[in-house]
Amino acid sequence: MKHFFRSVKYLWPYRARLAAAMACVLFIMLFWAGGLGALLPGVKILTSDEGLHDWAWRSMAEDRIGGQIVVRTMRGQHSFDGQKLENADVLDVVKLRKNSTAKKTGLNEAEWLVGYIDESGQLQLPGAYELAKVIGDDSSGAKMDLAAYDPQTRESRLIRGVTLDKTTASSRLLGTLAERLPDDRYKLLLMLLGFGIVVTILRDIFRFAQEYLVQSAVYRGLMDLRCDNYNVVLHLPTTFFSEKGVTDSMSRFINDTGELARGQITLFGKTLVEPAKLIGALAMAMYFSWQLTLLTMVVGPPAFLLIRKFGKIMKRASRRALESWADILGVLEETLTGIRVVKAYTMEGAERRRFFRVNRALLKQQRRMAAIDSATSPAVEAIGIIAAMGAVAVAGYWVIVLEVMPQYRFIALMACLAAMFDPVRKLAHVNTRFQRADAAAKRVFELQDQPVEKIARNAPTLPRHCQSIEFQNISFRYPSAADDALKEINLTIPAGQTLAIVGPNGCGKTTLVSLLPRLLDPTAGQVLVDGADVGEYSIRSLRRQIGIVTQDSVIFHASIGENIAYGKRRPAPGEVESAAQKAFVDEFVAEMPDGYETMVGEHGSTLSGGQKQRIAIARAILRDPAILIFDEATSQIDPDSEQKIHRALTEFRKGRTTLLIAHSLSTVLEADRIAVMDAGRIIDTGTHAELLERCELYGQLYKEDKTA
Repeated sequence: MKHFFRSVKYLWPYRARLAAAMACVLFIMLFWAGGLGALLPGVKILTSDEGLHDWAWRSMAEDRIGGQIVVRTMRGQHSFDGQKLENADVLDVVKLRKNSTAKKTGLNEAEWLVGYIDESGQLQLPGAYELAKVIGDDSSGAKMDLAAYDPQTRESRLIRGVTLDKTTASSRLLGTLAERLPDDRYKLLLMLLGFGIVVTILRDIFRFAQEYLVQSAVYRGLMDLRCDNYNVVLHLPTTFFSEKGVTDSMSRFINDTGELARGQITLFGKTLVEPAKLIGALAMAMYFSWQLTLLTMVVGPPAFLLIRKFGKIMKRASRRALESWADILGVLEETLTGIRVVKAYTMEGAERRRFFRVNRALLKQQRRMAAIDSATSPAVEAIGIIAAMGAVAVAGYWVIVLEVMPQYRFIALMACLAAMFDPVRKLAHVNTRFQRADAAAKRVFELQDQPVEKIARNAPTLPRHCQSIEFQNISFRYPSAADDALKEINLTIPAGQTLAIVGPNGCGKTTLVSLLPRLLDPTAGQVLVDGADVGEYSIRSLRRQIGIVTQDSVIFHASIGENIAYGKRRPAPGEVESAAQKAFVDEFVAEMPDGYETMVGEHGSTLSGGQKQRIAIARAILRDPAILIFDEATSQIDPDSEQKIHRALTEFRKGRTTLLIAHSLSTVLEADRIAVMDAGRIIDTGTHAELLERCELYGQLYKEDKTA
């Protein structure tokens, strides 16, 4: 669970909300226990002839003598000190605790209390409950003279100076309520029902507040986590995405953080509320009968082991399901992005089958998770019911055979035990939820823990390029590759020179130019700009000097003007339009109703390939870079626009160092120098005429290009 609990640190800034939520949990527990506590008088009123007031006096009397009292009615001829006791209600002392002070000072079990000596020394023989009220009155003094009668021997005696204990807080509270409540039992029942309604409403209000506070804190924390992860993604080396893929990272942002949110909400939701309800129910159950309550708690160890086993299986299945989600996103992204190709090549069936395979893999893991999730609660519930049945059997023996537990107390206890098992049943799902969240957290933090681009702290600013660019003993190998993509490259480009790089596909052209803006870092060797190792200078100051136009033009879902200005925060008035004119963007923008404010679709879907490339070229022109990198930048432009752009670029290249990657050799004839690459090495450099004479590979490439 270390990955999951690592995510909790993002909730620390919102600890005030969580603290308020925990305070709400406390009130929920109190109201839950209060509602259960009202069960006992309610059941008492419905099932017993003894009213609430009589129960209160008897309860206080039991506290004072330290034992159990039962109200009996005398049958036959009985008398005390000459006063007849026929049909009188008396207090039968059924049981006394061993440490009872009353027992130590003369009171015996199985005796009947029939009266007391008042302050004037007169014998009083009231009814049972009136006597219980007198005995239970804390203000009557620590000692009393009690009149006792033995029903077996029919002997009566006066017990002088019986020492009484203090009443408990619960008995005093019950007595206080009895003094303030009406005698009518039906009215009392209605009042108890009203109390239950009020308690339920208040508990639900605090429950709403608790859930809202928790969820708002969790979603705020996850917003911060996603921002941190996004910041990490922006600084990951490009090799990470070539290995893992973009959709895997997207899945970690979407599905994995969603699963993590559900786990955090569970942690501060059910994991706090349900134990609080459990504690409240447990407290009331222990009050009614601690022996039977402990008997039912034997379910704890086996239930814990079962939940733990299910949790381990759930974690493995959840991780595989999240990976399957990433696969589905990958298939969807590829298919929908390339839908024109799919349709043109009639590959709908193949794509449908591919999607079915990854979808079925996800279904397999989801079914496994569903089986575990569905089995957890019934298994724990079965264990709990078995234990509860054992407790009921013992309680039934106490009620029916031994008569040591009143029926109303038994019913209230069973209700409390049921209230205990409801939170336990709900908590059975908590561990599996945590395991799912932990699996998601592991994937989320795997992304965050990736090594980012090597950036020297407090690195100096690289001055604007004005002398040379040098690749010195450069080698590079992709992390998952067996061989080097570049091997011992040595190349010097004077400032202001245009260098064209040609070679067969896969020879390392794009990899080589990617080292200059540090999109990749060399495995060995150095990239020098004006003699300075770019790895020792601010990466921002390096990249601000470079303009890049790739073969696949990247257009964002924004306006045309915003796409051109991408990379320059506050372009001066007229700069965007000037760059657009040089790249001939203004020709098609003039035909659009909103001009440069026209929004383009996702990935520039509303633009043609040529229009997208012209926008990308205008973006590079606006940047006013010292170094230009063009990767077949005019491959998708019509011949007329290509000629215009070449003229604009010829003018724009003046005074700038340009690296031009070309698959079509006709586009490199104006270069000052040409470098020929093959299998990761530079095999020759020179002008077009020089290479035709001495480089066999260049001659072959030129011949193939002319033939094409």
